[in-house]
Amino acid sequence: MPSAKIKNLFSQLMRNPYFWALILGIVSLHLVREFSYMRRSAPPPLVIVGPWSLTNQNNEPFGTKELKGKVVIASFFFTRCPTICPKLMQDMIEVQKRFEKLKKKVHFVSISVDPEHDTPPVLVDYIQKKEFNDDNWTFLTGTQAQIYHVVVEQMKLHMGDLEAVKKQDTSEVLYNVSHVAEFALFDQNSDLRAKFPTDPTSLASLERAAKFLVEKGP
Repeated sequence: MPSAKIKNLFSQLMRNPYFWALILGIVSLHLVREFSYMRRSAPPPLVIVGPWSLTNQNNEPFGTKELKGKVVIASFFFTRCPTICPKLMQDMIEVQKRFEKLKKKVHFVSISVDPEHDTPPVLVDYIQKKEFNDDNWTFLTGTQAQIYHVVVEQMKLHMGDLEAVKKQDTSEVLYNVSHVAEFALFDQNSDLRAKFPTDPTSLASLERAAKFLVEKGP
């Protein structure tokens, strides 16, 4: 009888070690995926930033409206920075490369903390000289009041005043603005999730958190 054949076949299958190896493999793969997903996470919103808009290198308005639905990794810099900015921007290049396949979902933003000097034409010249890939990387400026409002009052990040310092034993004048030397991660609603230093371990954490936000969605 067909039922007897089915029972016999089922009995043989249950005694087959390859069958159980297959079942164990499927279950293990599922568990690994679940645990991997649980390990990847992003910090809860640190600051509810709210809508903002500045001016990009093309002298166009750019802000939360244009970034809606995208994960954003931001840095703060100025083009004549003599100290931390060159390394910070180099690190930004390396992080950008990690998201080459996600360029439509992850956008990079660099906000100048010296906006009176860093006008849109200055930013364009800076981008070209440094050969930055601005496909998904926008450089922002504005008035001093606009930058202060967005960075300090909305994002709750540090930004000092412009200081001119004479280089020792020369007539050369260097300019400095104290500012955040970390990358800021924003979710698809433009809320600040966390700040990440630029050491390798922290950048790996930034990458995991950003990719988690992309997978999780808005």
